[in-house]
Amino acid sequence: MAMLHVPATELVQEVMGAATRRLPQFEPQGLSNTLWALATMEIPLDDAFLKEWLSCAVKKLPEFNAEDLSSTLLSASKLGIEDEALIAKWLSQAKRKMPGFTSQNLSNALYAAAKLRIDDDAFNAAWFSVAKQKLFDFNAQELSNSLWAAATMGIKDEAFNAAWFSVAKQKLFDFNAQELSNSLWAAATMGIKDEAFNAAWFSVAKQKLFDFNAQELSNSLWAAATMGIKDEAFDAAWFSVAKQKLPEFTDQGLSMSLWAAATLGIKDKAFNAAWLSMAKQKLLDFNPQSLSNSLWAAATLGIKDDAFNATWLSVTKQKLSDFNAQALSDSLWAAAKLDIKDDAFNAAWLSVAKLKLRDFNVLDWSKIRWATAKLGIVDKAFSAT
Repeated sequence: MAMLHVPATELVQEVMGAATRRLPQFEPQGLSNTLWALATMEIPLDDAFLKEWLSCAVKKLPEFNAEDLSSTLLSASKLGIEDEALIAKWLSQAKRKMPGFTSQNLSNALYAAAKLRIDDDAFNAAWFSVAKQKLFDFNAQELSNSLWAAATMGIKDEAFNAAWFSVAKQKLFDFNAQELSNSLWAAATMGIKDEAFNAAWFSVAKQKLFDFNAQELSNSLWAAATMGIKDEAFDAAWFSVAKQKLPEFTDQGLSMSLWAAATLGIKDKAFNAAWLSMAKQKLLDFNPQSLSNSLWAAATLGIKDDAFNATWLSVTKQKLSDFNAQALSDSLWAAAKLDIKDDAFNAAWLSVAKLKLRDFNVLDWSKIRWATAKLGIVDKAFSAT
C-alpha cells in the first residue's frame, strides 16, 4: 500500500497542537494508534508532541496489550524514536506479554527491534521461544521480515531457523519480490544453506524476477554468490532483467552485482558493457569497499576499460586513506592483474599501506607481494616489512 504523504501545513501543526493537549486523556490504544497514524502518514513530530507522547506512553505502557506494544515499537522505528526510557519500559512489558503476541505482532516487534538496533538477550530469548510455536501462522511478509531482522541483529537460533525454513518452503510462492530478496539475503548473511529451500527459492524467483527492483536484484545475486549457488536459468534471467534496470542501481548495488558475477564466474558481455557505462557516471559516489570490490571484480572477469580505469584511479586516490587492509590489498592486486600502472596511485597506495601494515593478514600479504612484483613497485621501507 502506498504511504500517505501529508505536508507540514499550518493545519497539520494545529491538529498536532490539539492532540498534544489531549494526550494525557488517551487510553493505551489511542496513544499507540496516534503514533501509528503519524508514522504511516510520515508526519514529522514536533518536540512538544513527542515529549508529551513519551511521557504519557511510558506511564501507561503496563496497560498496553500485545497489539499496542507491537504497533508502538514499529511506529517508533519508522519515526526514528530512540528514547531509552520508552525502550526499557517497552522491553519489560513485551517480555511479560510475549505469549499473547500474534504472528504479525511478533514479526513487527522483531523487525522494529532490528531497525532500532535494540540488543536485549532476554527479549530475544522470549521472542524466539514464542515465535517457534507460532511460525506456521506467519504469512510471507512476516516470515521474510523475521528472518531479515534476525540476520540484521546477528541472532542465530538453530531451532527457529530449522522451523523457519520448513514453513517458508511451503509458502514461498506467496512471497513477493522484496520478501524473496530479503529472505535469501538473510540466509546468506547468517551463513545458512538449506538445499531444499534454495531449490524452491530459485524456482519461484525465476518466475518473479521482473518484479525485482534494483536493490532486490543486487541483493539476490550477492546472496547467491555468497552462498556459492549457481543456477543457470536464474542467472540468465537475472542478467536479462538487470541490464534493463541498471540505471536504477545505486553505487553499492552496482559494486555488489559485479562482485557477485565475478565470484560466480559469470561473464555476460552485454551486462558488463552496460555496467561500465553506468559505473563511470557514479564512481564518485562509490565508498572505499565499493571501489575495491569493483576493480577486483573487473580484474577477476578480465574486464579492461581504459576510461573506467582512469576514472577509478582518479576517484580512488582521493579515498585511499579510508580503505581497510583487505580493500588495499584487493585494489593493488586488481591493478596489477589489469596491468594498470599509475605512479601517483602507487605512491598514494604505499603511503596509506605503510600506516596499516599490522592490519594485513597472510592472504593480503600474498596479494601485495605478487602485485608489487608485477607492477615493479620498489619501496625500501615497505619491502623491509
